[in-house]
Amino acid sequence: MKSILQVFYAIFSSVLLSLAIPNELYPMGCPFYAFLALIPYYIAIKNSKSYKEAFWLGFTQTITTHLLSSFWLAFFRDFAVFTLGASAIATGFIGAFMALLLYLPFSRNQAEKLSKFALCKKFYQNETFRVFYFAAIYTFYEYVKSNGFLGYPWGTVSSAMYTFPIFTQIADITGTYGITFLTVLFNASCVEALDLIKTYKTVDNEYQKTELLSNHIITGKFLAVIFSLTIVYGIVQYNIPRTPVKELTTITVQQNTDPWEVPYDEMKNIEISEKLSMEKVNELTDQGKNPGLIVWSEGTLMTAFPNAENLFTHAPESLPLKSFIQMTGTPLITGASYRHTLIPLNQDEQPLRRLFNSTLLFNSNGTFLGYYAKLHLVPFAELIPGKRNPIVKKLLRKIINFSSGWDKGDSLTYFDIPCTKLKNYADNPLKIIDAQSDLTDKDQNAVTKVRVATPVCFDDSFTDAMRPLFLNGAELFINLSDDSWSCTKSSEIQHFVIASYRSIEYRTTMIRSTNAGFSCVIDPTGKILSSLPLFKACAQSYDVPVYARKLTLYARLGDWLPLLCIAFFLVSAWFMYKSFTKTDYIPFERKKRHYK
Repeated sequence: MKSILQVFYAIFSSVLLSLAIPNELYPMGCPFYAFLALIPYYIAIKNSKSYKEAFWLGFTQTITTHLLSSFWLAFFRDFAVFTLGASAIATGFIGAFMALLLYLPFSRNQAEKLSKFALCKKFYQNETFRVFYFAAIYTFYEYVKSNGFLGYPWGTVSSAMYTFPIFTQIADITGTYGITFLTVLFNASCVEALDLIKTYKTVDNEYQKTELLSNHIITGKFLAVIFSLTIVYGIVQYNIPRTPVKELTTITVQQNTDPWEVPYDEMKNIEISEKLSMEKVNELTDQGKNPGLIVWSEGTLMTAFPNAENLFTHAPESLPLKSFIQMTGTPLITGASYRHTLIPLNQDEQPLRRLFNSTLLFNSNGTFLGYYAKLHLVPFAELIPGKRNPIVKKLLRKIINFSSGWDKGDSLTYFDIPCTKLKNYADNPLKIIDAQSDLTDKDQNAVTKVRVATPVCFDDSFTDAMRPLFLNGAELFINLSDDSWSCTKSSEIQHFVIASYRSIEYRTTMIRSTNAGFSCVIDPTGKILSSLPLFKACAQSYDVPVYARKLTLYARLGDWLPLLCIAFFLVSAWFMYKSFTKTDYIPFERKKRHYK
């Protein structure tokens, strides 16, 4: 019966966490459930009788959370065996391994039935240590599952917190991991507080009562201080006036086409995008304004560049792409595929053809200028290890009708876009210095540009892609995505919430241009400035604010908090190991008799 209750705790924790993360019932998520979700899991781990039990409880909790919160991965057609199946199993075993670490401070208690009142009370029996240890290991777990080749940063505690913006502002210091750490710390502290109440009622000795209370008081004070500081910091950062130095009037298009349509009608997709774009261009013209940039979503153009450049001088028939761009007189960024061929020095070797999921830039004359190749590909969907091996390729074709897949980008690429308006330079002459000039001041009216980074889809969820893009000069993020294959609101919003943290971490505006949602403009606090409805063909224009670049602590140090959690675990594990090898344990009651 107790084993069934333990499994119930693990599954109940998964249900609460899945309700907290953006879902079909709570589209933007529910922080309230996040502050409760890990309580049952902490109880289950604490009450485990063995490492084996803790392992399977961890597996159950994490795989159930993944299946409930990311069920839409099953809609990725033939790849569902990888996108949902493989990711669920991988997440489950990562969680199971972490459960072994979570159980470590409680394992000795179960083995020797240690009393709370020992003469040589071990530090790992200390309530303050246990709650911090649990929060640190769980934060480490989210770090492990969110990074690397198999990284999947969905289903995290931090993704439940979007509607609590004054709590999320610490992301510019700690990244999302600080939000996770504090939330889990609160959950663990609640369990220990409940245990305190239960134990306190059964104790008559005043000395024992004092000892019981002391550690909880320390924990409570620290929790109150750190939460207070976080809230105050959040209020200040969320409400502090931020003045943009540039504006870029941008048109984003959401064409809402079916990516699974067979055969895929590329020309129809372009025609819809052209029509929606022209409507917004005409609206701006009527207002006496000129657009600075048009953005179409990931995968709008499917015929691979650069060979396709000639095709789009006369296609689509209704209005060729090049003619459309010339008509608007506006640069265009669009999602597309780009094929790069490497010619080997040895003539006996075959050319290496690489296909990238890319964004392309066309200038206002319709000339193709260059491309950015996606840096972080979806494992086992976009990137499959050994895909060029003939045996692997044959097997993949038989299982999932796999053809070629994408290749990983290998460079940081930026697009310099002329800004629509300079701001706050009325009293300060603008100086532009050209490295090839004689370093003399140039005309104050010279064109100033916005340096744009264009992460594609999954890119915006990873530090290894976004941090280098920011550190090397990005002033504005433009994310091009297509999550329409999921057919669910929760998928679209979950991706948006994860992307919004990049704006907070680097205090940089982000534009999201998607096929079906969630297309929006996000300011440096994560606030939505403008957005389009989900699963509707439409477009929007917005004077996107561009702010002066400032290096946040997170931009400087990266994921320092989970690394600190790892160090905390290693030190704690060493002391626990040394403690477990000693036999100097004397119960409290023996202590009293010893001194009589």
